[in-house]
Formats: sequence, C-alpha cells, structure tokens
Amino acid sequence: MKRVWAAAMLLAAFAAPAAADTPYPVKPVKLVLPFPTGATFVVGQMLAETLTRELGEAVVIENKSGAGGRIAMEHVARSQPDGYTLLLTSPTLTITPAINSNLRFDPLTDFAPIAKVSEVPNVFVVNPQKFGQMDFNALRKQITSDPGKFSYGSGGAGSSNHLAFEKFKALTNTDILHVPYQGASQAVTAAVGGQIDMVINGLPNSVPLIKGKQLKAMFVLTPERQPLLPDVPSAVEVGLPEMVITTWYGVLAPKGTPKAIVDKVAGAIERGLSAPKVRQKLADNGIDFAYSGPEAFSAFIKADYADWKKVVTEAAINIQN
Repeated sequence: MKRVWAAAMLLAAFAAPAAADTPYPVKPVKLVLPFPTGATFVVGQMLAETLTRELGEAVVIENKSGAGGRIAMEHVARSQPDGYTLLLTSPTLTITPAINSNLRFDPLTDFAPIAKVSEVPNVFVVNPQKFGQMDFNALRKQITSDPGKFSYGSGGAGSSNHLAFEKFKALTNTDILHVPYQGASQAVTAAVGGQIDMVINGLPNSVPLIKGKQLKAMFVLTPERQPLLPDVPSAVEVGLPEMVITTWYGVLAPKGTPKAIVDKVAGAIERGLSAPKVRQKLADNGIDFAYSGPEAFSAFIKADYADWKKVVTEAAINIQN
C-alpha cells in the first residue's frame, strides 16, 4: 500500500509542473462587453488590440448587451474558468448586487478579478437656459430653497448616474425629482431640451455639448480640474469631496480561473496600456489609464460595492427584475 501511495505522489510531482507549464493562450480569447457603445466599446476595442499583441493570440470582442449588463455578467460567470472568456466590467458589477438581490449569480463572488484598467470622469451639467448665470453655489441655494421643483435625469432606475445623483441629494440635503430614461444619452438630450434640469454624465460625451453651450458644467466629479474643462471646478473645490465618482472599467474572468492565467493577463494589460501611445489614445477619448492588479482590484470592488450599498439603503432603492 505504501508503494502505491509513493508511486502516486511521484506521479503527481511530475504531473504538476506539466500542468503549470501549459501554454496560454493557444486559441482566440473572447472579451465580452455588456454595452456595445460609448466608453465601454472604446476601452474594449483598445484592450482587444493590446492583448492580441501582448498575448500572441487574437482577442475578439463579443457584445452581449441587455438587462443593464446582467446578460454579459451571467454569461461570463457561467463560462469555463480557462481564461478564454473574459468580461469587461464597470460599476454595473457593484451596483447590480446593491440594488437587486434576485440574481441567478453573484457578481461579487462568481468572478476572478484580473485588473482595473481605466476611469472616465463624470460631470454635473445643467440646462443653460435655466441656470446659465449661476455657479454651483447659486444653484445649490436655488434647489435647496425650492424642494421638489427641479428634476434630474438618469439612464434608468439603478443606473450609475441615478445612484450618483441620489448620493448628491443625500450629501446636500436636497429634494430633486428623478426622471429615468432608457439610457444616459436620452437623459442628456432631455437636459439639452429643457425637459429636465440637470444630469450627471460622462465627461467625454458631455464636452462637445458644454463647449457648444447646449449644457452648462457646474463641477467635475474628480479631485482636481480636468484638462478638457479647465475652467470647471472639481468636486473638492465645491465642497463635495464625497462626490468624486468616476466610471471605472476592469477585466474579470470566471471564478476558478488559474492564478497563473489571471496574472499573465493582468501583466499583459499593464504592459500594453501603459505604453505612451496607448495612454495618449485613451486620453484623446477622455479616458484615464488607471491600472491596478488582481489583489488591489479585488479590494476596490468590495469597497465600491459597500459605497453603493450605503447609497441604495439610504435612498431606499430596491429593483428586483
């Protein structure tokens, strides 16, 4: 019996290095996108190009939009943990479990975090016909003195700009009517047209409208001013440091993906996206390079979920669908 056991151990000892040395990748890798347009697509496209170069195999984009990103998340969560199906995620990952307990998967535990890759700044904008002569302090006094009179739009109940505005309301003790739309672009269009008064939106998509005087920027949701809007104060400058809220992007694999694969993809992302030309291309699209590896990204996800859960609880938001 001892000889059998010894032989088995010897076989395992020889087999382990072979398994660890299994090359990856040896076939195309799928990068699943939950949203087919906007910054998600820009970041996804650049990631696919970068990882193709760094890994030596084609990384192809697969769009699985719908249900506020849940279709893509569930698809990847249920995929084989072999490194050949990856997910490009965003705050949807941490907001979804904060607002919805009726899920068939757990966004917080069913994935292996690989890397946070970038951030897109947000900006608080208003209709210039109504508030064109005001700075943020004047606006705050106005909405505080007239509770319920003004409205804000979002990309839908439970969207990131919905929760960001609910956080703003809690911090400023203001009462502003929420008007949900089917997407953030529709909310922005409504703000331009004056159907609603204000909205929080991604900086890259807002800059042309701000420079064209179709929207007025009150502050950027960042610690410091942004190069694209150098005259617009930051959240810190207007006295709301808690409103530093960016739309972040990161890459995940299914839970159980070997650490060697996770580390290899993370390293490829860091090398590829930190190249000056790639970083400049991101910056040209209003996207900041913001890399963190598997462990730091995992801690970030937990903290981000805790922040949104607090907002959801205080605002009594509950969406079960």
